[in-house]
Amino acid sequence: MEIKTNKKLNQRFIVISAVAIFTALSAFSAISTYEIAKSSSEESLKSTAYFIGITLDQALNRTGIDESLISEIMEKQRWEHIAYIILYDRDRKIVLHSNPKLIGQTTTEPFIEGIPQSTYLTLKTGEIVYVMNMPVHIHSVAPMVLSIALHTYPSMEAVRSAKLHMFILLTIVTAMWTLAFMFIYYLKKTDLMERKALVKERFAAVGEMAAVLAHEIRTPLSSIKGFAQYLSEKLKENGRAAEGLSVIINESSRLENLANDLLIYARPPEVKIQPLSLGQLIEEVTGMLTYGDGVTVETEIAVTNDTLNCDREKLKQVLINIISNAVDSIEECGKIYIIVRENKKAIKFTIKDTGKGMDNSVLRDASRPFFTTKVKGTGLGLSIVDNLVTAMGGTILIESQVAMGTSVTVTLPCER
Repeated sequence: MEIKTNKKLNQRFIVISAVAIFTALSAFSAISTYEIAKSSSEESLKSTAYFIGITLDQALNRTGIDESLISEIMEKQRWEHIAYIILYDRDRKIVLHSNPKLIGQTTTEPFIEGIPQSTYLTLKTGEIVYVMNMPVHIHSVAPMVLSIALHTYPSMEAVRSAKLHMFILLTIVTAMWTLAFMFIYYLKKTDLMERKALVKERFAAVGEMAAVLAHEIRTPLSSIKGFAQYLSEKLKENGRAAEGLSVIINESSRLENLANDLLIYARPPEVKIQPLSLGQLIEEVTGMLTYGDGVTVETEIAVTNDTLNCDREKLKQVLINIISNAVDSIEECGKIYIIVRENKKAIKFTIKDTGKGMDNSVLRDASRPFFTTKVKGTGLGLSIVDNLVTAMGGTILIESQVAMGTSVTVTLPCER
């Protein structure tokens, strides 16, 4: 088992490591691709704007300021990626514009000297354009600034491709992490199932051994108990001897009950369906048990038909074990409620008590074989109940609170 556990731990480590490495490489690739695409796009815009600016500067020095110059050059050069071109003076008055209607108006662009300056600007249409402002010197004219705005979407194609690349990688990484966690969950689940199977095998082996021991013990134990009862009758006038024999008889009875419990727990239950009266069965079970002076039992049978097809002996054993636990949980005065009700195609047996109850840790282990909080308990009572109820196709629900009591509900399929 330890070798298998280590192997699964290694598998988890390999899966997590592989996905983590792939994630790191994918992130590095995506970020690098995006940064390169962004840098290339900006360089392309910058070089295009600078080339247009130089071309216009040369044309202005050659022909002078002509209102039709910009539109003629744009048409001749086919600069379709230009958003607009402005030539303005120190007072920011527009001297030339790709839209002649705006000539003479004032621009918001700054007047600069020295090296060209670039920025991104959002138009009223919501489009983002790349703007380069560069000073120009025209013969016999005061210094001016040429503002060139370019559409970004042609050059941003590489950036969009890089973003798509990032999205695809993110989707792949997310899918891989999801599959990795699903694989780890599967490993944990199979590991848990193997552990449970191993525990069941161990308990099965213990149960088989216990059954053999119980069978071997019962015969000599019956002889010891019978002989002690015989001597007790013969020596009842001898108080000291009778007291010692009484201890032998009581302890023999306790061991006999333990042997019977072991045989019931270890023996595979065989269900024998037969008609039974619910009222008679409840009356028989409650009449068999011994209650303390302060314990009262209340029964409620709310069914339309008193007859039920079920394994009488197994249901009887289930009720005896549950009610016995309820009696043991009441330290002084208290009540036990036995309620039988119909629920669609099922019969529900609910046994409630006002005893000391159980905390979560005890409740969690209550049905575990050989677990008990009693001084002389076998720890098989609820385990036997669980086995028998499961064999009859039913379910069991235990609810409990400390100092409030316990409620055990057994639900069996209703066969009428």
